[in-house]
Amino acid sequence: MTIYLNDVIYSNERMGQEKEEIRLINENQTRKELIDPDLKKIGWLPKYIKGEVNSIKSDFKNKNFVLFDGNIEKNIDRFIDYLLLDEDHSVLAIIESKRFSLDEEKGRIQARTYSKDIEAQLNRKIPIFLTNGRVWRFIDEDGIERKVSGPFTQEDLKRRSDLYNQGRDPRTVKTNPRIIDRSRNFLIVRQLSEHFSQSHRKALLQMATGTGKTRVAMAIIDLLINANMIRNVLFIADRIPLVNQAKTNGFKEFFTEPVVDLREGFSSSGRLYVSTIQTLMNGYPKKLFERFSPGFFDLIVFDEAHRSIYDKNNLINEYFDAIKIGLTATPRERETKNTYELFDCELDKPTVEYSYDEAVRDGVLVSYYAEIIDTKILSLGIKGGALTPSLKDQIRRQEENPDYVEYTGAQFDKVFMDDKTNELIIREFMNICYKSDEGKPCKSIFFCASRRHAQHMKNIFGKLFPNLSNDVQVITSNMDRAEDEVKRFQLQSEPRIALSVGMLDTGVDIPEVCNLVFVKPVYSHIRFWQMVGRGTRNLSACKHPEWLPDRDKKDFKIFDFKIGGHSNIKYHEFKVSEVRKPQMDVIARIFENRVELLKKQLDENQKKLISGKIMEPIESLDKGSFIVREKLPIIYEIENHTFDLENFVDALKKEISPLMILNEGTNANVSAFILNTEKLFNHVLDMDFVKIEKIRQYVWEMAKNIIRKDNLSDIKNNKEKIMKVLQDDFWDGLTFDDVEFMIRELAPLMKYYEPKPKKIVQIDAPDLVLNREKYQKEIREDVRLKEFLEKNPFVMKIKSGEGITSSELKQLEAQLAELRPEMTIEKIQKYQKKDFVVFLGEIIGLTNYKNPRELIELKFDEFIIKNNNYNSKQLEFLEVLKKVFADRKYIELYDLAELPLSAERPLDYFQMADLKSIVAKCDAIKVC
Repeated sequence: MTIYLNDVIYSNERMGQEKEEIRLINENQTRKELIDPDLKKIGWLPKYIKGEVNSIKSDFKNKNFVLFDGNIEKNIDRFIDYLLLDEDHSVLAIIESKRFSLDEEKGRIQARTYSKDIEAQLNRKIPIFLTNGRVWRFIDEDGIERKVSGPFTQEDLKRRSDLYNQGRDPRTVKTNPRIIDRSRNFLIVRQLSEHFSQSHRKALLQMATGTGKTRVAMAIIDLLINANMIRNVLFIADRIPLVNQAKTNGFKEFFTEPVVDLREGFSSSGRLYVSTIQTLMNGYPKKLFERFSPGFFDLIVFDEAHRSIYDKNNLINEYFDAIKIGLTATPRERETKNTYELFDCELDKPTVEYSYDEAVRDGVLVSYYAEIIDTKILSLGIKGGALTPSLKDQIRRQEENPDYVEYTGAQFDKVFMDDKTNELIIREFMNICYKSDEGKPCKSIFFCASRRHAQHMKNIFGKLFPNLSNDVQVITSNMDRAEDEVKRFQLQSEPRIALSVGMLDTGVDIPEVCNLVFVKPVYSHIRFWQMVGRGTRNLSACKHPEWLPDRDKKDFKIFDFKIGGHSNIKYHEFKVSEVRKPQMDVIARIFENRVELLKKQLDENQKKLISGKIMEPIESLDKGSFIVREKLPIIYEIENHTFDLENFVDALKKEISPLMILNEGTNANVSAFILNTEKLFNHVLDMDFVKIEKIRQYVWEMAKNIIRKDNLSDIKNNKEKIMKVLQDDFWDGLTFDDVEFMIRELAPLMKYYEPKPKKIVQIDAPDLVLNREKYQKEIREDVRLKEFLEKNPFVMKIKSGEGITSSELKQLEAQLAELRPEMTIEKIQKYQKKDFVVFLGEIIGLTNYKNPRELIELKFDEFIIKNNNYNSKQLEFLEVLKKVFADRKYIELYDLAELPLSAERPLDYFQMADLKSIVAKCDAIKVC
């Protein structure tokens, strides 16, 4: 393989071939060894790549390119490193390259000069790539520069050029009313379109579950497509129901283009794509997302996927150059700083926000009422010694000693199960849950601790309330045709109660749900608010009022059973989110443990062994990967100093360790065995016999498990090796070589390890309610708005009955818009479909505005038309002006030069001084 180190290139075949002579790598070699392969890899044909093109003497219009011939006319000729052409040989982009060791940005001014040379001939802007072979930067037609993961394909550049040349200002494109119908959602789409019209490329949309987040996403996609800003769209989520929802209820319902579901296999022939993040991250050595070029997608929507555990390093976000929209239902105060930074948000605020509290205030969602319930067993647990003789016998029959049994409440369903506790939960629910007119519980979801727990609850419901047997159903993903039961729960009266584990947490819309029961701790803010969102839909969303309490839905109930003292309500309502460091992948942890050993006093053989184990995964890295390519200088330096790795500990941990996620993963049991067993290296050096013994017990347990499978040829052929590790004398004087023997010989066999089924002890101890706490969700007022309305002098005038003039209303509108951008006359009247003066009265607390427009028109007649001797043409114009003024609430002089007033040709009938006087009189009219 070819190895570069700063300006030096080493040709070094590690599989036995000797090193060749060291030679300097110049710009030309950078192109040949790095840039040309990158272009070839994504499909560029040589005939569409022109090198060393004279930007002064070439005729770009007629596609006559003058190439470097060895001669240069001093102070005149300029040469473009790469000219990328379309199939008709029109210019698509230029590449300015620098040698491997230089900063790729050094070519910026040169590239801009070449681009201007071409632009002068073609009268269109040319995008630019800057690269040194390791790092690529892209400057688009608008001059917006950003780092990209690599060059774009010919097709990508052609598509983007077409979009740029045909693009429209998204602010001028109408929102499709077939996709969204709520006034607030129209406003949100408009705010996003205004954001993107300012050339922003990232946005974070925070909308409470139930407010139409997916539909808003579809509406902005539709708008940006119609504005010719985007064509290829990818919708990503990390949960299957969210992807299904986007595919079925989004793309398929509102778009005519076929939808490519990448879960069904790779395809690049579509326009609209959906995928889970897990699917995109699959594949080795090339992950599925890398099969697309960096410029393939014009827009990517991340539905709660930007924090997925399946892409901890945000590789997908870094790989694609696209407009990116993050969707989240997590409240702003529960969101992490990392998310705001990822989407370039300022001051820890989302780009657009529609909070749960706002949605409840608007009547779009309903609030909840919670019962936080403490039971004796779930809080205090079980002590075997305090149980009755019959319960002790129940424990003994399960081969457990009751005298040593002591379980905490947090171990419910993990270590023990108590059906008397389940009975108590069901009775508490039935006593105070919302019920419909026929006496049945309204639609209810139990969030059970496990599938096993859900089945226990089903059995106990049948025992306590046999009349509800058909109304109570378990809905879990392991059941055949589980989706059929989900549809029945959605569309039919029966079942009324769903005992769910995971399937109904998100992505399922059942507006009639009035009861939610938490019998499990939920620690993820994202998951919790998605689960709460199952109950937040309002009455207007419900198609079956007969399933509701009193055929109405003003709120919903949450039953929060505290497990081990954990209240979901209190945890998520009052705990502020912290920025958590992503959990390190097992492969990276193995790598870092090996690196840490370099700090120890190792003998020559030990050092050689550990160095080899460190270098093995480094050499396995795909050097063509965009994320690895940037680290090539340090990788090549490390590869050239394999016997001095102790000098590179910091670099190995900071620069190389994060790359380990790119290597092919192994079976989880194999990785876990390597991780735990390799700890012995450290313990052997420290002579820590206690820790060695602990790991010996672990190794023995794993070895004894697999040796029983001697019907398998792998186990049969390696039985002696397994037996060797099970001998006491193997562990006497344990050495590095012994540890490596276990890693080399036993670790691959751990794929056959099968853990024993987890034993759950059944203890049906009586339970009782220790404490019951009622919690009414407080819908917070907008404090800043409240203070503003209390102190603002214009508002005081309105409250006192004095009223305010048109010019004062204009000032008040500007002040309100600073607090809440949606509170402008135009936006309120357009999206909320109500007169702005009526809206003002509502937020101030006044309700006596009958028809503000009629009152404004009457005052216009009184102050402007009456007592003035206007001719018929002037009066015709003033009638039009009156209607416009009554609608807009104020008039500026420049409005007379715009439609609809300009169509009346006011200067044909009035002197300019007269028009100014009329505008001044309008300013003085009290409009509210």
